[in-house]
Amino acid sequence: MKRYSFILCAIFFLTCFSVSAAQELVRVKCNNITMNVPSANVRCFQIDGNIPLAAEPSQADLANAQIAGTYVYFSDYENIKTEIEPQVNLYLIDDMTRTSFGFLDIAIKLQDDLTNLSAGYGNIADISKESSFMPVQAKERTFAAFPEILTFQEGSGLRTVVSFTDSILASGNESNLYYSFQGISKDGRYYISAVFPLMSLSLNNMNAADIDWSKIDGSDFQPSLAQLDYYIRSIVIE
Repeated sequence: MKRYSFILCAIFFLTCFSVSAAQELVRVKCNNITMNVPSANVRCFQIDGNIPLAAEPSQADLANAQIAGTYVYFSDYENIKTEIEPQVNLYLIDDMTRTSFGFLDIAIKLQDDLTNLSAGYGNIADISKESSFMPVQAKERTFAAFPEILTFQEGSGLRTVVSFTDSILASGNESNLYYSFQGISKDGRYYISAVFPLMSLSLNNMNAADIDWSKIDGSDFQPSLAQLDYYIRSIVIE
């Protein structure tokens, strides 16, 4: 089951979504977020209103929660065999808190991790293994690799390549590897997450424990990590 069906979302193609292209640059404005994208083949959604969870929610409750926010869906990177859809999400941390204090814990942990890394405390590889991840997944994270701090105009965050539960990373030409970016705005008001399915023919049917990650390059993935990093760095929150 995919993380978001967007059935309850209001689509604002005419009121809040615009596309402009100049040569190879395609920039979109979706409500209060503007960013570069691979093409005009994106969709903009807005969820208005939070549905509060009961105290001490389960991981499954958090995974299925409704939080008010802006959602940019990247149709270019659709992959029906992956469980998490290609998306960029922007939440007010206040809205996360109104839904559940479990989400506040996620935001606080990310802020602490970023603060410690910027101050030179901790190892980014170790921190990334237990770093925050939105949207919450009911499955456990298998591993995290390729950690890097990325900055955008209003903040910064942690980029990783992650997988969940399954020890076998890929089957055939499909992969359950994901690009993840989890960030916080400088003013501490917004949490921004980006998740994209990744493919890599060189990793087909391989176990994460058997891979020499030092020999894997960001360009081995499709889309490449550099390409996705470019979209993240272009983000402006209004």
